[in-house]
Amino acid sequence: MGVHSLSYGMEMRRRALIAGLAIVALATPASASASSGRLAISPQPNTPDASPATQISVLGVGRKQIRSVRVTGQASGQHSGRLRSYSADRGASFLLDQPLAQGETASVEIRIRGRKPIRYSFTVAVLGAKLPPLNLTSTQPDKLDHFVTEPGLTPPKITVNTSSKRARGNGSVLLTPLPSPVVHPGSNNTVTINPVGPGGPMIVDGAGNLVWFRQLAPPEVAANLRLQKFRGRSALTWWEGTVTPAAFGVGGGVIANSAYNVFRVVHAGNGYPMDLHEFELTRDGDALFTVYQPIRVHLPGTPEGTLSPLLDSIVQEVDVKTGLVVWEWHSYGHIPLETSQATPQNSASYDAFHINSIQALRKGRVLISARDTSGIYDVDRASGRILWTLGGKGTDFRFGPGALFNLQHDAHMQSNGRISLFDDGAGPPMFEPFSRGLILQLNHRKRKATLVRQFARSPGTSAQSEGSVQRLPDGNVFVGFGSEPFFSEFSSRGKLLLDASLPVDDGTYRTYRFPWSATPKTKPVAVASRTGASTVSVYASWNGATKVAKWQVLAGSSAGSLARVATVRKRSFETRVDLQSTATAFAVRALDSNGRVIGRSAAVPAS
Repeated sequence: MGVHSLSYGMEMRRRALIAGLAIVALATPASASASSGRLAISPQPNTPDASPATQISVLGVGRKQIRSVRVTGQASGQHSGRLRSYSADRGASFLLDQPLAQGETASVEIRIRGRKPIRYSFTVAVLGAKLPPLNLTSTQPDKLDHFVTEPGLTPPKITVNTSSKRARGNGSVLLTPLPSPVVHPGSNNTVTINPVGPGGPMIVDGAGNLVWFRQLAPPEVAANLRLQKFRGRSALTWWEGTVTPAAFGVGGGVIANSAYNVFRVVHAGNGYPMDLHEFELTRDGDALFTVYQPIRVHLPGTPEGTLSPLLDSIVQEVDVKTGLVVWEWHSYGHIPLETSQATPQNSASYDAFHINSIQALRKGRVLISARDTSGIYDVDRASGRILWTLGGKGTDFRFGPGALFNLQHDAHMQSNGRISLFDDGAGPPMFEPFSRGLILQLNHRKRKATLVRQFARSPGTSAQSEGSVQRLPDGNVFVGFGSEPFFSEFSSRGKLLLDASLPVDDGTYRTYRFPWSATPKTKPVAVASRTGASTVSVYASWNGATKVAKWQVLAGSSAGSLARVATVRKRSFETRVDLQSTATAFAVRALDSNGRVIGRSAAVPAS
């Protein structure tokens, strides 16, 4: 049976089958799977829209235990392929030599030593049209910073509105400037975008001074800059690529060290591009991220045989070392379409789900947030079954006063069992008067969600999309207001301690705060500008360096005869030093807080 003949009722029956299948819930030794100790196979049985280029992923049993994998397409016949192991002895993926046919049913037989053969089937998607990238060329250069030493670097200006001592010790601010989309209700929710400047991963200090900016050439942008652990070591991670008119990304996940050197770029598997909304590294050395795939399906109420656009939201887990797909989960077939607030009439791509956060939990579970259903889902990795739903039309929980949310982003389970999220319910459509960060307490026995605390700037701050909530080690809460330009730090009781903003029309999908220390492999940059016969201004900067306390200026008649002429305290990203000097060559040295030289620029002439 092809996708073209699927009905909505059949989709729901398929969902019920998935929930009850014992195939993927077979017990295995605890050591067999780093994730859950259970056998997990993807595409999962009865998946309605697997990729034609899908792998058959088997997680939870050693590679040598897998005797054979056989894949047969209803139209394309039996497929040859090869079995490749994951980076640890926890399973393998079967890679087909040729793709499956769109719309066909594929049958799978997996033989594992000591088990009965596993047989199941799934349906291959009829793919939708690829979307072009948005043109995000800078249109407002007056809102950008400009530097003598780095003329090609133009980050957006940061304004600090409120600053408290209680917030100054919590590290650097990590953000990714993006033009804020303005959604116009009606007319198919048309989006207007007015770019401020180029995008890229960006770090500023608590005073709003630039620390590091990796400027990207439009239409390339970045999202989700954060500090994570990769194989036990700290790493900077972010997504990089282009954004489509349907508000999803086409790109890859970047992993860099403390010198900003990129040592891994993670790509999605199964023929998909990686989306921008999530990029989480797991303890197993995997990456969890979102994929958005336009497909064509038969929708309820349309003539039989008619195919209509639908944008599926997919969770994919990839082994970073091998690039193999470890696990995959599709919203379509698991989340009922009837629970979506999007419709074919108000969403041009019919973005029914719009997953925007994924979090790996203990005991083989995954927490998934879907904006367009206003739902947060606790999913069992092995079976794919939704264990409970918080929010939206399909909620399993009642809500106490002030706890109800809509169109949420960045849902995360905290270590104490509470859930944090950013509530975008201020619209459009408007459910609430302003946007806020939320901490909720879940009572699973009574199935009730209670408001613990909300974090809001003012009644007038209403983000239309995006946003993030981060609980800091000292108990403070850091909130990014998404498509609004603001990011703020609050005490655990909700008092505003730090408030800063990007320029109007700019935003950042998420904003984080982390202690950050880095010494780039690059050299400091010096520029000497002659301001008179015996006066000169020397400019110094070092993009990404965090340990510079002072700048030492060297001057002389040539590059080989430089001597120290001044030492000044570092000011902001770029420091200017005005000198009385007739020298013709200059350089700068970066000193740390102990007076040690940690970097030296090349010698430059005075111009």
